Amino acid sequence: MKKSVLLSVFLLLVLMSVVLVQAQDATPEATPEATSAYTQAELDASPYLQSIVTREGTMADTSQFKKDGPYKIALAAQGPTNSWAALFDEEIRYHVDQLGKGVVSDLLYADANGSADKQVPEVEDLLSQNPDALILVPMGRAALSASVDRAAAQGVPVVLCASGVDSDSFVTEVGTNLYDIGVRQAQWLVDQLGGKGKIVVMDGIPGVDTAEIAKTGAASIWAKNPDIQILDEQYGQWSTAEAKKVAEQWIAKYGADIQGVWSDGGQMSQGIIEAFQEAKLPVPPLASADYSNGLLRQVQDAKITFHAGQYPNAMSILCLDTAIKILQGKSVPRFIDFRNEMDKTQDVDNTNIADFYNAKWSDDVFPPIFLPDSKMIELKYMTP
Repeated sequence: MKKSVLLSVFLLLVLMSVVLVQAQDATPEATPEATSAYTQAELDASPYLQSIVTREGTMADTSQFKKDGPYKIALAAQGPTNSWAALFDEEIRYHVDQLGKGVVSDLLYADANGSADKQVPEVEDLLSQNPDALILVPMGRAALSASVDRAAAQGVPVVLCASGVDSDSFVTEVGTNLYDIGVRQAQWLVDQLGGKGKIVVMDGIPGVDTAEIAKTGAASIWAKNPDIQILDEQYGQWSTAEAKKVAEQWIAKYGADIQGVWSDGGQMSQGIIEAFQEAKLPVPPLASADYSNGLLRQVQDAKITFHAGQYPNAMSILCLDTAIKILQGKSVPRFIDFRNEMDKTQDVDNTNIADFYNAKWSDDVFPPIFLPDSKMIELKYMTP
């Protein structure tokens, strides 16, 4: 009898331990509160974050767009206003060539020259040519909303590439969480300074979606770290020359008191470094929202402590592949983060810089690049 009782107790304890282990193994993702990395206050304050969080977990039904190829794809691009945008165009054109006429019969192209005002009528012209799908690099969040609505009304699926619009008529958006870019670089800088120090902050272009959202993400980190003192915050226009001019003013006023730098772009980071070097001052730890090959060269040559995200122009390849999937009737996420889909799009720092820097590329190349060396040499972005 005693043995029977002992055996029953033993079995009960085993069963309870199994249940306990299963409960402990249940991941936090099982609860709605833990599915987001953001506080409710952050979500309430940012329609952008709300949209990203919602769309990341939502698939688009594309069955209505399914048709046989080859496909006529329209691309409403920024236009080659800088090397980032020029290589964006080259990457997608080369990919179209590689896919062949049996997949993409035509790539209709419109150059917005960086202007929303110019882009709106260009999208109208593209839609008049009855494309099977539209890839749009919006030059204005509000300005291009009506264009997206018109495309949807015409039955043309829209893939937003590298930026967003206020409309919800598009099928999907390819990019990354811009808020998180600001957060990651700001948190790295805070960690470098041990939670205490004096920094300067350089934002991109005022009013531009990508700049303002990254700025807001960084600001959420500054707010959580009151011992981080921002000496000054200025817009650098995503320009090396403008950034250098602002940094020279900072150095003249604060000099060696500057203990860290947060920059919203690789071009600006290059100008900031130049200003410190010409002033014969050591470059403080530098957090950069993205990086160019020139920035990597500067960092490597001068052994500067840095951390950078990326916003690769090669995402144009992913945008094209997504448009083709939609026309094949394949379901796609309503938000596609290139960090989950493309090689070498993770953050870069002093530990992995060798995996990204290419001494033969020109300074104005933004890695990763998927064009062959022969094409890069032809385009004069690479020395033989």
